[in-house]
Amino acid sequence: MTMPVESTASSLEALQSRLQGHVLASDAAALADVVSVIPGSGARGLGIYHHAYRARLQETLSDSFGHTLLYLGDEWFDALSAEYIEANPSASANLRWYGATYPDWLAQRLSADSDLGDHPEVAEIARLDWTMRAAFDGPDAPVLAMADVAAMAPEDWATVVFKPHPTLALISLRCNTLSLWHALDQELEVPPVDALPSPMAVLVWRFEERPHFRSAPPTEVAALQAMMQGQSFAETCALLAEMLPEGENAAALAGGYLRRWIDEGFLSRMTGG
Repeated sequence: MTMPVESTASSLEALQSRLQGHVLASDAAALADVVSVIPGSGARGLGIYHHAYRARLQETLSDSFGHTLLYLGDEWFDALSAEYIEANPSASANLRWYGATYPDWLAQRLSADSDLGDHPEVAEIARLDWTMRAAFDGPDAPVLAMADVAAMAPEDWATVVFKPHPTLALISLRCNTLSLWHALDQELEVPPVDALPSPMAVLVWRFEERPHFRSAPPTEVAALQAMMQGQSFAETCALLAEMLPEGENAAALAGGYLRRWIDEGFLSRMTGG
């Protein structure tokens, strides 16, 4: 007797669903699908898949959040990661993107309302980890050179729009996280955690095949955000003029920023000139 194709597909889907239920949540329904030659061997066999799934996700988090692992140590990192994995199963076949919500989860799990206490620097280190990894394997794009800008006609400056490199990202830190990161990176003694007087803006991007980061002052952040929102260079100069004390040259400041952005590989192209 030949089983209808629809019935076969439905049975396979149900089998896969029961197996997934066991892997994710130890659902016992899948035990009936396993033939045990030795009593209990079916449960042990399914247990291998249950453990291997978590081990692979744990390995992925350890790879993506290397500095966070160094800061927390194996025991704390593994415990927090295991808790995160149980609450956040992988939603994609590509493990590269697993852990995107880990920094936000850490910020909530290690907050003032948590039984573990308030440790905002952990989430910030994780956010820098993730943003650096995203910059490392982000999309390729040509990098604007000074020669491209030098070739512009004077009248083009009124309308030109500079486009950021696709790996450029902006994050905000409330702690001395950059000092912690540098100490971890250079295997130095990690300094005590300090809250900053005001949030620090940090730029992350890839240049010459390597991810980079640095802090930025409020005026530069405002100019960059304007650029990232598609405003023209002239509009950016006008924005800076509103921010600066009377008598300071907004155009000169914007020109200095532009030169630095080009030197550092922030910009990919320009339009409208």
